[in-house]
Amino acid sequence: MQRRNFLTGAAAAGVALATGSVNADLIIPGRRRGNPRPEEDNSANVQGYVLLETYFSQSVEKRQALLDAFDKKLIPERNELGFDKVGVFYVDVDLMKDDRGYNAQLYDSAVFVVQETTSIESFLSLQDRSAQREPQFNLSDDLDYIDEEMVVVRSIACQPRLAVPYSNSERLLQLRTYNSPNYERNFAKAHMFENAEHDLFRRCGMLTVFMGTAVFGSWVPNVTYMLSFENNEARREGWSKFGQSPEWGKLSKDPQYARTATRIRNLFLRPSQESQI
Repeated sequence: MQRRNFLTGAAAAGVALATGSVNADLIIPGRRRGNPRPEEDNSANVQGYVLLETYFSQSVEKRQALLDAFDKKLIPERNELGFDKVGVFYVDVDLMKDDRGYNAQLYDSAVFVVQETTSIESFLSLQDRSAQREPQFNLSDDLDYIDEEMVVVRSIACQPRLAVPYSNSERLLQLRTYNSPNYERNFAKAHMFENAEHDLFRRCGMLTVFMGTAVFGSWVPNVTYMLSFENNEARREGWSKFGQSPEWGKLSKDPQYARTATRIRNLFLRPSQESQI
């Protein structure tokens, strides 16, 4: 089994960014220093970090087996380790058919896991703490995934903490990543969301699960966010209102936000049966 561990491999770069070796206040809008550990403060006003894990299984059939295993073992284990909301998702392949940029070979068999903490150290020690416990979650050869990506996202001030807008079985999640050519343009993209677009989403009926900038991982620098919809029809209605709004027309033409996204990844996700998001 081959696993790519961004948390350990990029830890030095991520910690440097988070602690000031690089001036993170110039890169991450709304940054707050001295965040407490999860067990010390779960206030909705404390800025959080989101860990987005992507597990690439060997086939769509093995993806389902991996989803079942995550529901049964990974979610309870992460809950016991202090992560109170753990989301597990897979791509709705039918909804992705019209997306020309979608990489079906890569994502059709992928499983996504989302969780939050107020301390980046919780993520850095996640694997160590898991290994020290009674091994509840062990993958068999039939469930082995062939690769893994991990991205840590620092929430921006307009939404400091992860939210769960809907819990019905028909809910649809949308995960979008905006890759910027450099950190200056990444700052501008984050500013665009924090000062205008996040609020416009809400007024159009599009509720965010999380929104932030990547500390380290893949596609860095980027802004990543997840939207939650009651169903696919609500998703269509929300984006229609958004696209037709005068505010978006003005924002999309504002020169200060030019060239803030050179690549965009868009994924429609369905929750697993036991997903807590």
